[in-house]
Amino acid sequence: MSSSERLLVYPRMLIKLSGEALAGETGFGVDNDLLDQVSEQINSVTSLGVQVGVVIRGGNFFRGA
Repeated sequence: MSSSERLLVYPRMLIKLSGEALAGETGFGVDNDLLDQVSEQINSVTSLGVQVGVVIRGGNFFRGA
């Protein structure tokens, strides 16, 4: 275990993203720029030693919203 891992308050985290949140301002589909921002943020957290789980909801895709 590295020294940065010992300083972590939460060594694991779960991120739940809705399909609507990933649509960004367009309101449908997936906004690639927003997805890039989210992935960069996740990458910065994992570089600290945090284990990250991601759940992506997609009800709006199935409902046709």
